[in-house]
Amino acid sequence: MVVRRGDLVLFHRARGFGRDTHGAVREEGDTRLASQISRINPSDQWGDRCRSQIALTSAETERGGAALYQRQEQDFTIMVQKVCKVMAGKVVLHYFNGRGKMESIRWLLTVAEVEFDEIYLSTREQYEKLLSDGALMFQQVPMVEIDGMKACPDKSDIELHSREVQPSRKQSQRPCHINVLLYVPMPHRINMYCEGVMDLMEMIMILPFTADPNAKLSNIETKAKERYLPVFEKALSESVHLVGGKLSCADVELLECTLMLEEKFPAILADFPNVKSFQGRMRRIPAISRFLQPGSKRKQQPDETYVKTVMEVFNMKFPLLKKPTVVMAGKVVLHYFNGRGKMESIRWLLTVAEVEFDEIYLSTREQYEKLLSDGALMFQQVPMVEIDGMKLVQTKAILNYIAEKYNLHGSNLKDRVMINMYCEGVMDLMEMIMILPFTADPNAKLSNIETKAKERYLPVFEKALSESVHLVGGKLSCADVELLECTLMLEEKFPAILADFPNVKSFQGRMRRIPAISRFLQPGSKRKQQPDETLVKTVMEVFNMKFPLP
Repeated sequence: MVVRRGDLVLFHRARGFGRDTHGAVREEGDTRLASQISRINPSDQWGDRCRSQIALTSAETERGGAALYQRQEQDFTIMVQKVCKVMAGKVVLHYFNGRGKMESIRWLLTVAEVEFDEIYLSTREQYEKLLSDGALMFQQVPMVEIDGMKACPDKSDIELHSREVQPSRKQSQRPCHINVLLYVPMPHRINMYCEGVMDLMEMIMILPFTADPNAKLSNIETKAKERYLPVFEKALSESVHLVGGKLSCADVELLECTLMLEEKFPAILADFPNVKSFQGRMRRIPAISRFLQPGSKRKQQPDETYVKTVMEVFNMKFPLLKKPTVVMAGKVVLHYFNGRGKMESIRWLLTVAEVEFDEIYLSTREQYEKLLSDGALMFQQVPMVEIDGMKLVQTKAILNYIAEKYNLHGSNLKDRVMINMYCEGVMDLMEMIMILPFTADPNAKLSNIETKAKERYLPVFEKALSESVHLVGGKLSCADVELLECTLMLEEKFPAILADFPNVKSFQGRMRRIPAISRFLQPGSKRKQQPDETLVKTVMEVFNMKFPLP
């Protein structure tokens, strides 16, 4: 395939597999690219007119009905056609010939009426070629080439708030900024809905790679009916869309999810009439209607060939185990345990932003059940952060909100996508350490963690810091804060681990001298100590879990 200079080329690092923090194997990477391609920056008059074409006011939404919904679909299509005229070229997805997390990308591109090609990974050699070319930042797929970058999309929930599209020279001599495409105001709500949907879809995606998929179906059905679908049923009782009264990436992901659920549980939407009606409306959108027809680029349910290919490309053994979900518990109020976990990154970021916060510690099952009964936990999970009158859940969504609010998330789209990639790599590494106290033999896993840190992660940051004092854009960002947290965690386990990474070590020293960080590292601050037996016991009791985790 020949790609012209100036074409938009997208290698989607759609989700591969890797061994997780406690020896099991799980999918790595993420599809939050589905969100990254879903919003375009407003700026000029052309963009303002686009926005006005598709915007439905709250009053219109209330008067609603089929006519308004149909009008919105038509206006959306008109706007998409204008978007496509200024896009530079065709998108190219690099993944397996199957669903996985790439399927969400296919869905969103389809709804946006953006044509794309696919190059399928089918051999170990193809994957090794991507590695040798330096195309995979953390030696993982998915990977996306876009706007001159080789982007490894983040997990979730790290939605980019805008995207700049450059028109061809024939169309204009200046950038054309096009307003909201699939990303409406209130991005934090979209983030939370998307994270919840992805949690549910991941339960289904992993099934073909497990020894006994049928044994897990009952648990998935129960969670869908009791935890996830009630949230969407309530949201859709007030509007034809999940957020802002108009189509967003959250709607697209929810449709994908409901169809996946019905493949496993045909009658699962019987008790959720609003979700069922929503599904029917979404299916009538012309682009989606075509995507659901035989012969489209929508993939079928995974079969033995797909599973075998994935296992061979990544040198994995069947069956895989799914990484257990670690549920954790937001002047700002943070609801969590009196320990590190994933809340620690939130504490770090608030500290650097010099935002005061209080904490309410979970110590009993009753406290957790009270949060549930109060409706404070969107997906019956913690962490939860109270901030700006909202109760935010999903760790990455929370971190993104704080980073955006306090100018720690870059200056433009390219900065943000780089920040997201670095943060995802850092979080992968920290999760390996976080899970250790909950395993039967933590020491047995240390060697693997040290090897990955030295061979996969730290070299990336060493190279980046050879060119600047900060990871992205020459200024402080949430990626810098998370990397500092990570290096300190690594040194607690491997004191000499930075000896071969002088740039990272120097970076750590500079970061420690920032006054807010210097205070946070002193005894008596709100920084938590390494987890002990008391913390582990509390977590297990609050969530009715048995030690050790599988």
